[in-house]
Amino acid sequence: HYLLDVLSSLCLSRRDDDEETITMRATSSAPLPRLRREYYQCGVGRETFHIDARYQNLAPIGDGSYGFVCSADDAKEGRRVAIKKVADVFSDLVDAKRILREIKLLR
Repeated sequence: HYLLDVLSSLCLSRRDDDEETITMRATSSAPLPRLRREYYQCGVGRETFHIDARYQNLAPIGDGSYGFVCSADDAKEGRRVAIKKVADVFSDLVDAKRILREIKLLR
């Protein structure tokens, strides 16, 4: 559960300028506000992505032992980004740690 908490903290500490900023406070027992986002389903290569609506024009880049990578246009930031879909991320602790390390390095 620790790794899941760390991943949740990484996702929840992200700052969006036009949306509320969510912060984790150990002293507060109030529930965190929920952000409303729109998602859609898109087929890219042999994978199906359930992805935030801000990402458009997905195109395959490649795949490997840990997942499938595609590129997309980020409508909010106005730039091209890479998105990696990792299947069964928590099935093996060692692989989960490697993936978490990769996420930390990319931030």
